[in-house]
Amino acid sequence: MQKLIIIILFSFNACVLTLISPGLNSNYRLDNITNIKFEEAAFYGSKHYNLSAFFIEYENLNLIINDINNTTFNKDEKMAIKDFDQNKIHLMVELCYDKEKEINIFEDFEKHYFQLNNHSYESKISYFYPYSFYKRGSRISKKYPFYMNDDYPYNKFILKTGTDFLMCIRTILVFEKENQINGKNEFEILTPRNTHIFFSYEYNHQFVFYKGERMDFSAK
Repeated sequence: MQKLIIIILFSFNACVLTLISPGLNSNYRLDNITNIKFEEAAFYGSKHYNLSAFFIEYENLNLIINDINNTTFNKDEKMAIKDFDQNKIHLMVELCYDKEKEINIFEDFEKHYFQLNNHSYESKISYFYPYSFYKRGSRISKKYPFYMNDDYPYNKFILKTGTDFLMCIRTILVFEKENQINGKNEFEILTPRNTHIFFSYEYNHQFVFYKGERMDFSAK
């Protein structure tokens, strides 16, 4: 009976929190308050399309920007923790799409517009981020970050978590601290197809963890 109780408790905790990638977990997900936009799904590939947004704590930024899966649009461009200010607000948008579709993804993403409480961002950086995946019905779902280091002491070796990958784009947006309020905050994305997508989150002197976990991701 004792073993059964332990298993049940573990399973309950696993449903509460999903680790997504180094420095990022589902507690920091923003609440998507917009219905699925079919025109966006059709453009990016309906089986692959997924759009998420996250709040980033400054202390997690180092793990996020040094993830071995990151590839900036400009390969000569490097991300460094010195490029970020702990007195700013950092949000992340992650968009997954069908990499086989003929999309000028660079041009498309440059035409996205982002606002926090009707304030534009101060700066942003976008980069590719691949996931291994599994099929859930007709949909493609993220599984693990595609690359990972082997366990210590062999962590200089890089392993693949799948034979193929789902490509996503991550964008880290920097906002002025004054753009955020205590209470409910609204984050808006305007796409090149004039589609408005809204997210929200609560802030009460600190980020209020997301409570609508839907287990879209597997652990890592």
